[in-house]
This record gives sequence, structure tokens and C-alpha cells, in this order.
Amino acid sequence: MKRLVVIALMLLSAGIVSAQKLSKELKQLKENLSGRFTNEDQARFNPAYKPQSFIMKQIMIESTDGLWMYGEIAAADSVKFPKRQFIWHFQQVDQNRFAAQVFQLNDPKTYVNDWQKKIPLQSVSESMMTKELCPIYLVRKTMIEFTGATKEKFCRSATESKIAYKTIELYSSESTLMYWERGYDSNDKQISGPEQAGDIFRKTEQFK
Repeated sequence: MKRLVVIALMLLSAGIVSAQKLSKELKQLKENLSGRFTNEDQARFNPAYKPQSFIMKQIMIESTDGLWMYGEIAAADSVKFPKRQFIWHFQQVDQNRFAAQVFQLNDPKTYVNDWQKKIPLQSVSESMMTKELCPIYLVRKTMIEFTGATKEKFCRSATESKIAYKTIELYSSESTLMYWERGYDSNDKQISGPEQAGDIFRKTEQFK
């Protein structure tokens, strides 16, 4: 009887692991996005860009509905004091297409630098976040490259009242992350974000 119980528990555990397993494409996207990034190379040659740190790490590892990533953006000399915190939730549409939802934490100060933990944001659930009406649609260009953007005038900020809508463009490879976010007012005038091109981040540390 005990042996049967043990076997049943083993089968149940195997089923849970299987349900939680990411596709190879989402695993590659996780590999690309996980780590420390810096745009200091870009900032060194173009004074229009300030040196920044971009850090991302997987969260909600037990989730069965895609890939969840937590990110912090900070000035390169003030990594402990991020100016932005956010969560991206990636879901796979088909072999080469993906959709990402953007979330803001309801109490972000509680989780500053939480990426330093082995498993960040362990106590966080969807009820503790606010979803922005800002889906990002990505396409896998090659085995290791992903690119995407928001739809025109469809991205709404949940926290920035002066911004009527935003645009986000994203490129990700194993070593590079390009992130370009711009905010516009109701007259379609750009009021935030780089004007010429996005921030180009180089990976300096890979997270497991």
C-alpha cells in the first residue's frame, strides 16, 4: 500500500513538472532576458543617452501560463535605487509569435532589489499588480532573436496620467537588449523617452 502511495506521488509530481515546463522558444526568451545589462557603450559615444542598468529575472516559476519576468531600470551609478520596476508576462501564440502583458506592482518599494534573491517576488500574485493596457507583440526572427512592438496608439499607461499613450519597441538576443519606450500626449507630441533610437543594452552577467 505504501509503495502504491509513493508511486502515485511520484507520478503526480512528474505531471506538475511537465505542466510547468516552458517551451524551448520561451526558454530561449528567458535566457535572453535574464541577467544584468548596461547601455554604457552607447552612452559613451552619444551624450543623448545616460548610462543605465537594466536587470531582469524570472519570477512566478511555478506558473503554468507562460513566462513571468521582473525588471528594474536604474541609473548606472544608482542600481540600488531603481527608477522603474515592472513585470512582463509572455505567452506563446504559436511557434514564432508571442504576446507580452505589462504589469506594475501595486507596492513597488517593497520589492526594490528583490532580483538579488534566488527566487524574486515569491509572495507576489496577480492581485498585487496592475495590468497596463499595453500588450507587446513579438516575433522570433531566428533561433535566438526576438523582436516586437506595441500597436499604434493602443498602449495606455496605468501610472503616468500625463501620457495619453505609449509605444514600446523591443529586440532581444543572447547578448543584446534594445528597449525603446516613448510617451505621447493627446496631441501626438512626444513627451518622454529617447527621440532618435532606443537604449541598446549589452549583457554583462547571465542569470540562471
